[in-house]
Amino acid sequence: MTSLLNIEKSKSQGILRKVLAQLAEADYTKCTPELIGETWDLLESEIGFRDVYEQLKLRYDNAVLAQKDKILSIINSQTDEEARFSKALFFAIYGNLIDLAAADSFDEEAFWSNAEKTSHIPFSIDERKALFNQLKNAKTLLYIGDNSGEIALDKIFIQVIKQQFAGISCTYVVRGHAVLNDVTMLDAEAVNMKEAAEVISNGSKAAGTVLATVSDEFLELYNSADVIIAKGQGNFESLHPCDNPNLFYLLMAKCPAIAAIFNVKPMTLICKRASD
Repeated sequence: MTSLLNIEKSKSQGILRKVLAQLAEADYTKCTPELIGETWDLLESEIGFRDVYEQLKLRYDNAVLAQKDKILSIINSQTDEEARFSKALFFAIYGNLIDLAAADSFDEEAFWSNAEKTSHIPFSIDERKALFNQLKNAKTLLYIGDNSGEIALDKIFIQVIKQQFAGISCTYVVRGHAVLNDVTMLDAEAVNMKEAAEVISNGSKAAGTVLATVSDEFLELYNSADVIIAKGQGNFESLHPCDNPNLFYLLMAKCPAIAAIFNVKPMTLICKRASD
């Protein structure tokens, strides 16, 4: 990251020492996404701004959005509504590979060349039908976003949901402050998310959804929504364990620790109701 920001070597080493000292004294009763938010506070104090990945995030937002017609043609080629729903859901999860927390770069060509091939791989935990059926009777959907880039695929998925389930209203949630390459209002504006959903901030600095740190506005929607979709590992790590029957996790298990919790292989796809 420091090379990305062109920070002089001695300064970057000083920042690293401060981060390590902070982590040595951290409260490990907190989840990882909350600790990452605190690390970003330190980074902001050292370099003077918070959204260190801003330009890369916007690049990926625009790059994925540019593929909208191609993705929609694949979704609309499916034979029935449930198949179209499942394909749109797949792309929303597949977009979770755009993760600058794992690497400071992203191979766009490889991403798209592998997408269609990957879409035929079975989910390691597959409760798509349960989510589809719950949406049939839902009036409100709370969709908690994760990373930049994939937000464009979230938008497509939400549009498919609203086409199939008449009368459902959707609120899309971004982070309260920049952290890692997680979605913020800037990303929502870049993909014009308001075309598909109302957009709110969760009011938190965490790289996830830490309920003890979110805004009252978000918490009210979280407690009342008919269906909640939480995207990605950060949201899972900060919400788990949870017995809310309306909450579904959509993610790719990108690390061994998360894969072990689900008892699945790393880099596999998961759609799971939180209370099951």
